[in-house]
Amino acid sequence: MRFDAHYLVTYIPQLDGPIAALYQHLFEQIELLDVLGFDDVWVTEHHFHEYGGTIPHPPTFLAAAARKTERIHLGVAISVLPLHNPLQVAESYAMVDVISNGRLEFGIGRGNAPPEFHSMGVSYDDSVLRIREATQIIRQAWSSEAVTFHGELFSYDAVRVLPQPVQRPHPPIWVAASRSDDSYRWAGWNGFNLMILPHMFEPTVLQTHLAMYRDALIEAGHDPARREILGKFHIYVAERDADARREAAHYLANYSAVGANSRGGPAVSVPAAPSDGYDAERRQLIAGDPQRCIDLIHDWRERAGLTTFSGTFYFGGMPQELALKNIRLFAEQVMPAFEPAHTGV
Repeated sequence: MRFDAHYLVTYIPQLDGPIAALYQHLFEQIELLDVLGFDDVWVTEHHFHEYGGTIPHPPTFLAAAARKTERIHLGVAISVLPLHNPLQVAESYAMVDVISNGRLEFGIGRGNAPPEFHSMGVSYDDSVLRIREATQIIRQAWSSEAVTFHGELFSYDAVRVLPQPVQRPHPPIWVAASRSDDSYRWAGWNGFNLMILPHMFEPTVLQTHLAMYRDALIEAGHDPARREILGKFHIYVAERDADARREAAHYLANYSAVGANSRGGPAVSVPAAPSDGYDAERRQLIAGDPQRCIDLIHDWRERAGLTTFSGTFYFGGMPQELALKNIRLFAEQVMPAFEPAHTGV
């Protein structure tokens, strides 16, 4: 099983400190992830709010992380393609792949924050068409051929895009899918990897969506065994189960409070009221002692057919020492329980 870390930073100034300090904490965590044997680290793209908006341009952040790491793959989850010119996206992320010597993982999606579209003056109504045309253009731009494309929204004639990525024919592409059947089918037909939030679905609904994806892969001649299905969760590990669940509920409440105001509201005050531990866990949180976390991951792997498990280990203004401890405990006491074996340092 592949183990990843995911960053959707909910910036809380009174807990996280200045933005410059926040960035240094994130880089320190990513360097530890690299040393401890995590496969990938992902950052999100959001804008104009403390909910993710402190990393509005992921390729800049990933290029900086590339210079301080050696083996971990660096991903965007996701690049909101409808907000951007696809040629500029191809250029920016190709630079990340070159700087990292072929470690880019390229996640794409429609985006789920219409206020961000409104603020940028981009219509959300044609976002599906935008992502599909943009993806064709980016793949062509990374093919070493000049881009010639004439669609409903974009039109280019013989445009050379530099640099070319190191990975050939292009870096791995992942599609974020939620409730739209078409997203699962489109990802499968194109042979892309899949990114989901498993806790959003009832088990039967989730299985239906995943079957659509696998059927589309097979219809298009792709081998499902060679594709990844990533599930993302918040994770908090401690030596004692009760301590982990109590502490995690506190930081998850902070995270959720920032997210609840992300549709244009102001920054939130903290601390927020802790949420009910069971309800939070059922939705998005895996928290407990190492054995409990191992059991929950096994359960989700079987339930959703996950091949990649991505954890948010730092959230809700968590102190840096707790975030580093959380990462280390997971790497040293949870990851070794899964095959292929991971070893920490």
